[in-house]
Amino acid sequence: MNDPRANMDGNNLFNLGKPRADYTRTPGRAPGFWLSAAGFVLAVVFPFPAIIVAVIGLTFTMQAYRVIPVRARGRGLVLAALGLSIGAIALVLLRSIGSLF
Repeated sequence: MNDPRANMDGNNLFNLGKPRADYTRTPGRAPGFWLSAAGFVLAVVFPFPAIIVAVIGLTFTMQAYRVIPVRARGRGLVLAALGLSIGAIALVLLRSIGSLF
């Protein structure tokens, strides 16, 4: 039997590798980012509401951070949100300490 469809030479199926999981739909990923960004913006103007929004954004971000593995697609937004929420909390603390002096 000489079937041309059975020819495996040069079809690059072995080079494709296994499919990558898509973590862009992870719960808490996008809301965590937007709440962290809003908390950072609010930290400049209103420190008390900013700390509440940043902590809520941090909880959403940590929820997504625990689910998404290292080097997975969608982890960059989670790391950016983590940096924004930590930066907002640090900015509020610096503003509060600075207002005492």
